[in-house]
Amino acid sequence: MSENEQQMPPPPQPEPALRRLDYLVGTWKLSGKTEAGPMGPPAELSGTETFEWLEGGFFLVHRWNCAIDMGPAGKMPDVGYEFFDFDPETQKFRSHYFSSFGPYNEQQSHYVGGFEDDKFVLVGPAKYVRKLNEDGSISYDCDFPLPDGTWVPFMHATLTKVS
Repeated sequence: MSENEQQMPPPPQPEPALRRLDYLVGTWKLSGKTEAGPMGPPAELSGTETFEWLEGGFFLVHRWNCAIDMGPAGKMPDVGYEFFDFDPETQKFRSHYFSSFGPYNEQQSHYVGGFEDDKFVLVGPAKYVRKLNEDGSISYDCDFPLPDGTWVPFMHATLTKVS
């Protein structure tokens, strides 16, 4: 071995905690609904979500191509990308997402969280909860905060694995 080879540090490795997200990997059919509230009347949701590891294993990439059926107003596309990683200093998962609803905004597009029992919970401007069910599907809920700090349901969906 040459002197240069001996001095090279080993390449960085992904945080082992990231592997807790393996259950998300694959392509999923999304079906669900929104509640009536500050975002408007209730609406039906449908589409496809895909989760895959970015080469190297440091980030889980989430892509979605969905639609919100607004009834007579038509379907509104909801398309985007999200990147999950893990911060070893805080021991928290992080998420940054980019969607068809507008330009990136650090405050509005950044979520932090972890596992609460068997639920993967991320909190930012909203709270997203994903739970693996016994039948292999994933329950996917989104709540919005009220000024008093309580959360109100906004969306409930189910992800059913296609591949």
